[in-house]
Amino acid sequence: MKRPKLMLVTKDKRTYEKFSQQLAEYFKEEDLCIVSSDEEGSEDSDLILLSSVKLMDSRKYPPNKTIVSRRGIDISKMEELMQLPPGFNCIVVNNLPENTDEIIELLKSLGFQLNMHPCYPGSDKKIAGVDTAIVPSVIELVPSYIKNIIDIGIRPLDFSTIIEVSIRLGLGSEKVNSQSTRYVKEIISLSRKLSSSLDVVKELNHQLEAIFNTVHDGLIATDHHHNIIKINKASKDILGVSDRDSIIGKNAQLLFPKLFPGRVKLEASKEAEVVAINEKKLVVNKSVIEVDSKKIGELTAFQDVTRIQYLEKSIRKEMQKIGFSSRYTSKDILGSSKKIKETMQIVQKIAKTDHTVLILGENGTGKELFAHSIHDLSARGDGPLIPVNFAGLPQSLAESELFGYEEGTFTGAKKGGKQGLFEIANNGTIFLDEIGDAPLHIQTLLLRVLQEKQVMRVGGRSLIPVNVRVIAATNKDLKQLVKEGKFREDLYYRLFVLPIRIPALRERKEDLVDLLHYFIGNYSTANPYISPAVIKELLNYEWPGNVRELIGVAQYMTAVMENNEITLNDLPEQFKEKLGQKEQKEEDMVALLQREGDLLEFYAILSSLSKAKERMINMGRGKVVETVMAEGYPLTEQKVRKRMAVLRDHGLIYSGVKGKGSKISDSGESLLKMIEPVVKIKV
Repeated sequence: MKRPKLMLVTKDKRTYEKFSQQLAEYFKEEDLCIVSSDEEGSEDSDLILLSSVKLMDSRKYPPNKTIVSRRGIDISKMEELMQLPPGFNCIVVNNLPENTDEIIELLKSLGFQLNMHPCYPGSDKKIAGVDTAIVPSVIELVPSYIKNIIDIGIRPLDFSTIIEVSIRLGLGSEKVNSQSTRYVKEIISLSRKLSSSLDVVKELNHQLEAIFNTVHDGLIATDHHHNIIKINKASKDILGVSDRDSIIGKNAQLLFPKLFPGRVKLEASKEAEVVAINEKKLVVNKSVIEVDSKKIGELTAFQDVTRIQYLEKSIRKEMQKIGFSSRYTSKDILGSSKKIKETMQIVQKIAKTDHTVLILGENGTGKELFAHSIHDLSARGDGPLIPVNFAGLPQSLAESELFGYEEGTFTGAKKGGKQGLFEIANNGTIFLDEIGDAPLHIQTLLLRVLQEKQVMRVGGRSLIPVNVRVIAATNKDLKQLVKEGKFREDLYYRLFVLPIRIPALRERKEDLVDLLHYFIGNYSTANPYISPAVIKELLNYEWPGNVRELIGVAQYMTAVMENNEITLNDLPEQFKEKLGQKEQKEEDMVALLQREGDLLEFYAILSSLSKAKERMINMGRGKVVETVMAEGYPLTEQKVRKRMAVLRDHGLIYSGVKGKGSKISDSGESLLKMIEPVVKIKV
């Protein structure tokens, strides 16, 4: 059985080592694989544990797989703190104000009545008369005037986080019970070890009482004679104890013989067992309490089986909902172009129905995004959404994956059989991506599901009704595939009920700049300057890979840019080839103009029209003659007419209707910049 993989994401190495060591103490190596976010292969982790909410990044760490740790205090390091008298003046040192305040509040909640002042980088205020600092291992941050340092160690994971990890990874209720048993056992061991002082014992009892009563398990601690020394509130509800205090000091074997059989002696911790008490079935764990290798008592933890079953059912339901719900909504579809607005209007209407949808569009247009949005907007939005990609589904597995199989159908078949994806999608939506790649025999089975709303498992003899909406998608011409005999005509018309075509990026270039800024924002924490020349090249590109290609371009440019600026040099290979061709064309055009006449004369005309464009005016031939003469170029009207005809024939200038004058084209502007240095050298 594959071990669950837990990825730790921490601010520093010390915290990672602390968390890793702590988890290794609670989980066996064969139960859990712990990896760092820097390790190869960590991206496929089953669960991600963050040391701080500031590390949360939904683009990098999916919320449905992420836990933000709750931090506690290392109880084993509290002994020195307990020697401090109430009201003692000290500082609490940490790296951030909020982290410092959190430690202070936590120590107060544990009953430490100290006068604690926060201290962190930037808080230079020296507290008069204070020479003691409490610090969680970051000793390098302690001010130089401090003489005494109480190191309480790196703050460990709170016990509730360890329990949550156990539940989220499905390690079982027995593991949860054993963990809670061990946790409380450590606290009791510490309380016995610290001091025989009555005042200290009373203070510890208050702290232990608070901890005991936050646990939902029933907990009973007994001494080596099986006399009860501690019992929590949960035990009262589970065992029906009316007054917990009245049974302290009494023999547990006499009060609860099934929980504490008389023949049992103190021994090593036992595995969980089920005991029936008061018509309830309890899962019971026992653990020995030791101090200095001496067995001084026992901790018994128990939980109502009914509650365990309820929790496990709730967790399974929640995890299934998270795993199979839509990852995108209509808010994730960016753009304000006419094309995308029209498409979204159709999506809104289609989502309100329960009919089959066929999404058409080229690769990279975001067909999956639209499928998720339709599901989310539909009445089935709270149900499962199951994606199936036929392009990546082996033909040999397609039928059993889609429709399931019965037990014993083939070698290696799962005991009890297996549900197919259509059954899992019941009361929800199934998304059949790349439907044009579906094998013909699977097309026949899909037709039956669409017609009859029933599936039959591989090796099965009965039909199973399913209530599933089908959304299919393809980038292929299904009509052409029907003509070629590669796609069933009857299935085509079953799917072609509510067709919707997703526009290619070249059809909605008005959205390109907004999309570009959005994707660059995903890959760069800065806000880089994008050269207008880059925008121009992107707008002139045809985008065969659509939005998916634009995402790749944004990643590339943010990776190679320098000085937080994106220039033409930062464009990927497909653009550099185009730019090279453009430069060659311009060089050819310069050679052509030189053959047609004096390059300086063409430059004078283009320069005058460029300046007119800046003033947002067109220029007639007479005005051009007047301007170039004023600039010192002796051109006659006849020569200007001939030169402008050449420029117009090659698309370097545009001439309007009579009386409207001429203006320079983008190609003319580009050529002007190219020949300007050459002309100025000649002049």
